[in-house]
Amino acid sequence: MQETDWTNRIVIVTGGGGGMGQAAARRFAEAGATTFVFGRTLESLDEAAAASPLIVPVVCDVADPASVATAMETVLARGVPAALIHTAGINTPDRFMAHADPARIASHDSWRRVMDINVLGVANMIQAVAGPMAANGGGRIVVVSSTAGHGFDSFAGVPYTASKWAVHGLLFTARPQLAAHGIVISEYAPGEAYTPLVDKRPVRPTEEHLAAMIHADDCGEALFFIASQPHSMAMIQLPAYQPFGGMPPQIGAPWLEGLEIRPKGS
Repeated sequence: MQETDWTNRIVIVTGGGGGMGQAAARRFAEAGATTFVFGRTLESLDEAAAASPLIVPVVCDVADPASVATAMETVLARGVPAALIHTAGINTPDRFMAHADPARIASHDSWRRVMDINVLGVANMIQAVAGPMAANGGGRIVVVSSTAGHGFDSFAGVPYTASKWAVHGLLFTARPQLAAHGIVISEYAPGEAYTPLVDKRPVRPTEEHLAAMIHADDCGEALFFIASQPHSMAMIQLPAYQPFGGMPPQIGAPWLEGLEIRPKGS
């Protein structure tokens, strides 16, 4: 049965400075949870914390195990988290393996940053909370992946898509291992969502397109719903116009032209 009252429980939300993370933090705080928001800059976290006295900002780089350990000390001083909501993730404008414009070819630094944050960040956070949760009788973990980790999206880019496939595989394999310790792990895979990652796209969507996307509050509600279930879930959420595994022709054609996957005139 879904749990709706999180009073006197502790929740960690990573990526708490972003739209999805902020929305999730607000939703758990509304339900009574003391909600620690992790993020790389205090400025963005303060914005999240301004929404509720139950939201506590903690500067943390999920790709850095030492930073995660320090952040966890702050949380554990208040108690053991009942849930981890992991929304932290990045993308980069350089998304291609080959392109006529060298600036659009994914650099080594971009590959490293995407994999460090999107994949190792997940592993670091799961390992950081798993021990305390297990010793406390269990807990819930919800990790945001993407439909890019389940199919093909032309605009997601190669590094990002590779990272999300890795996350999907990580969660699939970790699920029974964590379940043996009373920890329920779930995956939330949204399709096109209007989050700060949109600003990293080589081509910005139109305002009409942005309005039709999944919005941050939609994501926050979905994450709350998943974490409130007693069972493991794998949830794909798509805006009405987007079929699973890609974009329909009426939406995809403008993207392909703007991304210049093929040289103009070919």
